[in-house]
Amino acid sequence: MGDTICALSTPVGVGGLAVIRVAGDSSIQVADRIFTAKFGRKSLSEVPSHKAVFGLIHTLDPKPEILDQALVLVMRGPGTFCGEDTVEIDCHGGMYIVNRILKELIRAGARMAQRGEFSKRAFLNGRMDLSEAEAVMDMISASTSYSLKSAVGQLSGRLSGAIEEIRKTLIDTIVDSEVNIDYPEYDDIPEVSEEKVKNVCRDAKEKIEELLKTAESGKMLRNGVICTIVGQPNVGKSSLMNLLLGDERAIVTSVPGTTRDVIEESLDLGGIPVRIIDTAGIRASDDLVEKIGVKRSFAMMKKADLVLMVLDASRPVDPEEVELLKDIGSKPHLLLLNKTDDSVISSQDVTKAFASVEDVAPLLIPISVKEKKGIDVLSNRIKDLFFKGDILNSDRPLVTNLRQEEALIRAREALDRVIEAKVPLDLLLIDVREAADALSEVSGRSTQEDVVDQIFSRFCLGK
Repeated sequence: MGDTICALSTPVGVGGLAVIRVAGDSSIQVADRIFTAKFGRKSLSEVPSHKAVFGLIHTLDPKPEILDQALVLVMRGPGTFCGEDTVEIDCHGGMYIVNRILKELIRAGARMAQRGEFSKRAFLNGRMDLSEAEAVMDMISASTSYSLKSAVGQLSGRLSGAIEEIRKTLIDTIVDSEVNIDYPEYDDIPEVSEEKVKNVCRDAKEKIEELLKTAESGKMLRNGVICTIVGQPNVGKSSLMNLLLGDERAIVTSVPGTTRDVIEESLDLGGIPVRIIDTAGIRASDDLVEKIGVKRSFAMMKKADLVLMVLDASRPVDPEEVELLKDIGSKPHLLLLNKTDDSVISSQDVTKAFASVEDVAPLLIPISVKEKKGIDVLSNRIKDLFFKGDILNSDRPLVTNLRQEEALIRAREALDRVIEAKVPLDLLLIDVREAADALSEVSGRSTQEDVVDQIFSRFCLGK
């Protein structure tokens, strides 16, 4: 890549240790200018690859000022994360120390790295493809066991391998077809007909559709399932949120209408990443502030992947609750019958009360926030709703973001045109190529530079 870059790779802030990464053609020489080994070695250039040396970090001045004691790790390319010579300086974690060391590295010939530049160089140097690079960020931001498992699978090339297999089949078909067209006298090349090409495309389309079936689950593992809690005042919405979080995040009182605004938090619900949203109690009111809260509750309900409607088992179902269920409509939802420890109505009573809207029996989950009952059932129902079959426990590849999904959809559309067309072989190949190109975009084999820049700009500095 030519120039040498440097950045802090550990989080910004005071800590016991910090790691500063230097990468590029001159990284070893740059680091060597501000480092003196304590035990014998004259220069970092003499240090074997993937070996660490203890010594002093100092300024470049004629009379150097000692900045820190540090452990310096030398790694020579291409066997490094970004495929280039890399030096990592393990120093003490005070921000003043870190900033002084970075300034001296810049004086020695490096420059500050841009966001995601180390990972971008790894991609450009062929150390990973684009979907694997996205998985690096997914691993960093993973908040549950299942989201981490998904990211690790993508980083290991599970999705890339599945797509490359489809792409290779299309490329082989294009090559064989072009030889048939351009050199019909060659006997050692298999004969390719329009129907044979279509059969290949049908098989490829079927595999793409299997991948697309994982898109919603994959994106939710990556971003979290947005669950909005709604219901009338004082049914236990905020208490439920506090129970799920294991913390007194929302204010809970016996006064109806305590919650006036939206509260949003992230949590791990049985390995599933969930973004839980507590809302104001929904009821008719003349209070201006409460009306604004109710309006926001409806807005959050529209935003949700799943609506959790909380009911109070200690009183009959209110007609306004029946209207609320109508407002939820076709949005995925579950009914949580809370306060079952003080119940005056049964699940059958609730089912009858909502009979004019829908059969809520399959959606009803009795819970008791007070006695901490029913949460495991809720977790399993969310899994059943959004993660079909064995998708959470299998090693199947997952489509985890919109960019990947859109590329696969365009590939499928191109294959549809091939399958449905009644044209000569050479014209069919136009759409076969388009399908192969769309698949290539998932791994970044033929993608535009601005797309690459956009993806890596989401990374943190130092990664």
